[in-house]
Amino acid sequence: MDSKKIIPINIWDDFYDDGFVPEGEKLETYIYVEDASVSNNKRKEYLEILLQYINKNLNTDGIKIWLELFEGKKKYPNIVDTENEYMLFDRWEIKLEGLTHKRLDEWMDKFKNIELTVDNIVK
Repeated sequence: MDSKKIIPINIWDDFYDDGFVPEGEKLETYIYVEDASVSNNKRKEYLEILLQYINKNLNTDGIKIWLELFEGKKKYPNIVDTENEYMLFDRWEIKLEGLTHKRLDEWMDKFKNIELTVDNIVK
């Protein structure tokens, strides 16, 4: 019996279309672990491994890539101490600046053929 657990990772693809970035704006998106049952420390570990894979194996020319902790209370301080504060969260994300949809499609083709495994968990 296969005891591997799959951890879903999402690349947010709801960003400006290629060639249609408004003046003064940037192509920005992020990658995150979707499984809320995974601790933030493990999410960071998994994303570090994915970031290493991306940097070594994918075309990253013209793309700024870094790992960052998204902190809801810092991003949306006006929600703190309100009835909506429960919606704020912290999570590790791989930030991407300059990634086009065309390049993302190329990456997705490569992602289909890989299996990254850590602690018998596939990402």
